Amino acid sequence: MKQAKLKMIQLFFLMIFFMVCFSSLASSAQLQLIYVVQRGETLSEIATTYDVSRDKLMQWNDISNANNIRAGDELTIPTTELEEQERDFNKRLFSGDNDYSLNSQHSYAVRINPDQETPEIDDISEDELITYHVSPGDTIFEIAREFNTSIGVIEALNDMDNSDLRAGDTITVPARELSQRQALSRSISEEEKDLLARAIYGEARGEPYIGQVAVGAVIINRILSPDFPDDIESVIYQSGQFSPVEDGSIYLEPDYEAISAANEALSGEDPSGGALFFYNPDKATDREWTTRREVVVTIGNHVFMK
Repeated sequence: MKQAKLKMIQLFFLMIFFMVCFSSLASSAQLQLIYVVQRGETLSEIATTYDVSRDKLMQWNDISNANNIRAGDELTIPTTELEEQERDFNKRLFSGDNDYSLNSQHSYAVRINPDQETPEIDDISEDELITYHVSPGDTIFEIAREFNTSIGVIEALNDMDNSDLRAGDTITVPARELSQRQALSRSISEEEKDLLARAIYGEARGEPYIGQVAVGAVIINRILSPDFPDDIESVIYQSGQFSPVEDGSIYLEPDYEAISAANEALSGEDPSGGALFFYNPDKATDREWTTRREVVVTIGNHVFMK
């Protein structure tokens, strides 16, 4: 037991050292110890190996049934007993003229059994995969937790040799446990967010804030509808659909409200009540089509319809 624990601590410090040396990452970062479950192992055995209770291991990993772990699953190991060693290690590593730093806003994962089994990905269908756009500061640990998957699955899906990510990269991630709206909000690029904010600003500047969110929600609702294109750019630039594209206001710089409204719409806020259309009665030149639609709600000068 003591030998296994000592080996774990040594490996932990060694991997942290290499991770820091090859990154420009702030000294108070949160470090996560990750154990990859091997074939035939039980939660009780793993808990005993790392001198924690099975209940604590279940609590840390939000496990409701101890029998539901599989080979390839990743467990976060409680590091209470290593906290003092971590503090001493960081103090020495980041003292003096050292330039190494970890971003304190992020968690960094260190695997304590690097020769782990490759996770099974054959049961993940193409329909369950989406493209994730890596933002500055993203770590593969945080992305895996956000998508309710494992580091190993993401590495296997993307044929990655390590967990290094660069801002601007795109990676494939499974979205099987996410709703369509959740998957969309997690996979959208910064450029698409900006385009959504520009469309909102062009269509609804001067409107109540909730009306701006509703305009953004209509665009999101169209993406999720089988009757419209399935990405933001195609929906916004679809011929004859949005006036900012026609009058050029799509190129105006969006203000803070429009940007905030875009983020709220992407996060799932929908004051439009699921609407797919909207119009301004005071400006519409062709209103015949509106008679065929169900009015859901009126916000400011806009009428929202299904």
